[in-house]
Amino acid sequence: MYQKRIFTKIFIVTAVVLMILPVIVTFSSFLTTVFEKMSWYNWLQNAVVPFESRLVLIILKIFGINGMAVLNKEYSIILETDKGDYLPCGLEWNCLGWQSMLLLGITFITGLSGSYTVMSKIEVIVFGVLGTFLANIFRMVLIIILAYYWNSGAALIVHDYFASFVAIIWMVFFWWFSYRYILEERNYS
Repeated sequence: MYQKRIFTKIFIVTAVVLMILPVIVTFSSFLTTVFEKMSWYNWLQNAVVPFESRLVLIILKIFGINGMAVLNKEYSIILETDKGDYLPCGLEWNCLGWQSMLLLGITFITGLSGSYTVMSKIEVIVFGVLGTFLANIFRMVLIIILAYYWNSGAALIVHDYFASFVAIIWMVFFWWFSYRYILEERNYS
């Protein structure tokens, strides 16, 4: 009976996510435009992109894909194909998943507002940041694998829509897990 209720809740959340996905993608594009006009992305482009590019390349080697991170006008990953050709994959500040980190930060405001121990709140924050980081790495690796083994059209669809879906599913799982297993009520006795 308990599993049926959990499945029902997951199904409802999935249906709602699919309904609001176009709104989320549009809002993400709006935020990107705002950040570009304010030049807030420069730090991400110069500090975070090189690190994540190298991390993505390490994971891609597991899937038999070799490449290198290069610095041109923008940071990119250049993959070596089986035919000896090169496949450029643009990886820039907007690909890092900053939108999901922003969403995570916003959910911390309401999600941690209860009467929980400080230590359990810290554990939730660390788990949330690391999990969101890994979900974003997973998304980038998946997109590049699709571009490499299939085609760039499939990768573009995944980039534009699946990325938001991954972020939302991660947030649902993250908060369910946090409330169920990490957050502890403060004892006032």
